[in-house]
Amino acid sequence: MRFRKLRLPPTPLLTGREAARWLLWGCLSVCATVATAESVAAPSGEASEAGADRTGRFSRWWDSNREVHVLETSPHFSETESVPDDGTLEAAGAVVGEIYIQRNNVFDPSHPEENKTLFNIANKLHIRTREQVIARKLLFRTGEPYSRRVLDETERTLRAAEYLYDAWIGPLRVRGNTVDILVVTRDVWTLGVSAGLERSGGENTFSFEIQDSNFLGSGRFLTLKYEDDPERTSYRFRFHDTALFGTRGEFRLLFADNSDGYRRTIDLERPFYSLDTRWSAGTRVVNDDRITKIYHKAKVRQVFRQQVEEYSLFGGLSKGYRDGITQRMTFGYSFEKHRYDRDEDQDPNPDRPTPLWFDRVISYPWIGYERISDNFVEAHNLDQMSRTEDLNLGTEFRFRLGYSAEALGADTNQLILATNYHIGIQRHPKELILFDFTGEGRWNRDESEGVHAGFRVEYYRRNFKRFQFYGLASFDANWNPDRETQLLLGGDTGLRGYPRNYQAGTRKFLVTLEQRYYSDLHLFHLFYVGGAAFVDFGRAWFTHGRFEDDDEGVLKNIGLGLRLSSSRSSQGKMIHLDVAFPLDGKHDSVQWLITSRESF
Repeated sequence: MRFRKLRLPPTPLLTGREAARWLLWGCLSVCATVATAESVAAPSGEASEAGADRTGRFSRWWDSNREVHVLETSPHFSETESVPDDGTLEAAGAVVGEIYIQRNNVFDPSHPEENKTLFNIANKLHIRTREQVIARKLLFRTGEPYSRRVLDETERTLRAAEYLYDAWIGPLRVRGNTVDILVVTRDVWTLGVSAGLERSGGENTFSFEIQDSNFLGSGRFLTLKYEDDPERTSYRFRFHDTALFGTRGEFRLLFADNSDGYRRTIDLERPFYSLDTRWSAGTRVVNDDRITKIYHKAKVRQVFRQQVEEYSLFGGLSKGYRDGITQRMTFGYSFEKHRYDRDEDQDPNPDRPTPLWFDRVISYPWIGYERISDNFVEAHNLDQMSRTEDLNLGTEFRFRLGYSAEALGADTNQLILATNYHIGIQRHPKELILFDFTGEGRWNRDESEGVHAGFRVEYYRRNFKRFQFYGLASFDANWNPDRETQLLLGGDTGLRGYPRNYQAGTRKFLVTLEQRYYSDLHLFHLFYVGGAAFVDFGRAWFTHGRFEDDDEGVLKNIGLGLRLSSSRSSQGKMIHLDVAFPLDGKHDSVQWLITSRESF
């Protein structure tokens, strides 16, 4: 077994000077985005980006005494010594010793069926994830107490990266009271030029994309995309750096020139990257100009232009991981401005009187609370095929309360509330229930605005060796919704046997029942194959008589689907090929759907 040493930066502590540097960078980002938004009000705008030398003025964040070892070849089983179990090591107060990283390529040459010329060429062309990228995501270091929980959380952190298919971390050998750790990862192919055609709800979406979710092995995401969907034509540029200047900071940038406007987004954040992280901070800037359409029965009933400006600054503090629970206090300030104008060129009823619309300005400080119970488990063949899925069977609760005041530039005084709750329940090894609730809205003395509440229950039951029953029940309700907010139900939102945006309303429910099949067929060693038979039924409706003249009530469909899950690429994780047959309503055409989704 050959290895070499790698020096890498630790997670930096934030000094006063560095905090000022972060704040200055955030302010510059805000100013740059505002200036960019003003200069690109027309689709022909241009943007420029500036780079920074990581080894320059930020080199003081580096620690030359921190080292890991990078394995050049896989260790033989005989080389890994027998080690005590995790409980014994933790009880003995063992500490982390040397850390070894083994980076596996996209294809495994030691596997006879993957030791092919084409696969070997792909491995040579692929730039493996750099050692520093993996090492920076480790939540442990040499000299710290050995903890299986921390190793498991690090595995989840690595698996969450788009450029890695899977990760395993465990003890390699024990030397006295020291445990050497082995980190094993496997890359996926991240560079791609693709053209795609999706069909759902009777409408087609065409896209062409150049993407690399691991640019030159650096862990950075970069994409250029053209997309033509039923709403708009869009040219998009996205960039995401998950280790800004070698730190835990993240930087996201989105520029989109659309046929109906533009979107500009900048995010700068140092997140809570682990359950034991003590602080977070960030800023977000959004400028959006678009045409919004109000639908019913797949037809456009109303068209208007919406312009959005959003600015926020936020942070958080935590005492870290305590007795299986992480609690965090968050705080921040947000400003939102929404402007509405009639678009007479696309209005389906140009002769009607211009409606009286009011702009909306919200300006508020807020405080929040988060509570996360650590009960994560690993699962396979739930929403993915032959991939490790990380689920939290504990509770996750988040709450945020703010006050928008006229004294801060808002158009009215309002309380602003947002909350969500998640819990997982496993009553039987073959049975799993996931429950989610979300709620948000604004309240003043006279009325509520933009209030939304929704819940979602998912049920999984392994009923045969490679078969699983899946059930979904969801309900959403709006009260006095904002003008751009719609609850839509159709072929693109779960009711697969009907056209896109077929029903609309202020209430919506959807129930999906699926019998899933996960085969062991690994097609060309590139795709896992599965299938599903499904039934969908649901309804969207208004509670105040709007568009009630042609309400068709509850709609139902049945169908069959084929699933292709990529085992080598970070793009298009699962391709859905479905045929759905409507059973109710005035629509009786069979729907053929081709979509790419993150889950089954």
